[in-house]
Amino acid sequence: MAMPEKPENEDRRMARVGDTTADLLARWGFDPDNVAILPERHPQYRECERHGRYAISIVDEQGVVRYRSPVCPVCAAEQASRRLMESAAIPKRYIDCGFDNYVVDLPGQQTVLEVCREYAEHFEEHARHGDCLIFCGNPGTGKNHLASAIARTVLAKGHSVLHTTAYDLIARIRETWKGSDHGREREVICGFAEVGLLMIDEVGKTFGSDGERIHLFEVIDHRYRDLRPTIILSNEDVEGVERYLGTAAFDRLCQGGGLLRFDWESHRRGRRGVR
Repeated sequence: MAMPEKPENEDRRMARVGDTTADLLARWGFDPDNVAILPERHPQYRECERHGRYAISIVDEQGVVRYRSPVCPVCAAEQASRRLMESAAIPKRYIDCGFDNYVVDLPGQQTVLEVCREYAEHFEEHARHGDCLIFCGNPGTGKNHLASAIARTVLAKGHSVLHTTAYDLIARIRETWKGSDHGREREVICGFAEVGLLMIDEVGKTFGSDGERIHLFEVIDHRYRDLRPTIILSNEDVEGVERYLGTAAFDRLCQGGGLLRFDWESHRRGRRGVR
């Protein structure tokens, strides 16, 4: 009669587990000799070339050593922010634009910077009232820079943001006509209407037909009724923006909103930096 196999020696099994743990920690950049060392030997650190030293282990309130992912937390936050900006469809040229790297040379630039910063930092309050912003004025004067800076702050607060152009918004709605599906058209309009903060760029660059005004009005009106903020960016003057959007849509944007004039010269010509 065959004798039953003896269970694996407990010491040998634990030694194998310990070897696996040490190998894994070594692969992550930890010092394997510190695995079983007293808590006073922690935290351990790694060095980020950009941001300096950061901890890769901590000792919790019970005196237990806890290891963290060996990734610089500042680099990880920057990567997360970049992914959010990409999900919001912010153009790559403006992904790194923030309030701190907006160059101020004129009093008007300081004014728009302060208004935009306040809007972003107190977005929850503005969102409760459905407050909108209209950026209008010369090309190359920093409208997209400040819009992207607002987006970064609002995304970091956990709100959804979508950047689109007037042309793309209209084209997306009209794509539904190919299937003659009126229900899908309403779904697209509602999709634009439901995002936390919608930014519509290049307002005034399309034909300005009655049909285009109707599409834009539908989105703006949905957002107006649901108290959802919208930011308009245009190279037109105030009268041009109103003429292109129509009086009804423009009027809705103005209620409780702000009108910012970017009336200085372009920064794109003969000047370094993304503006």
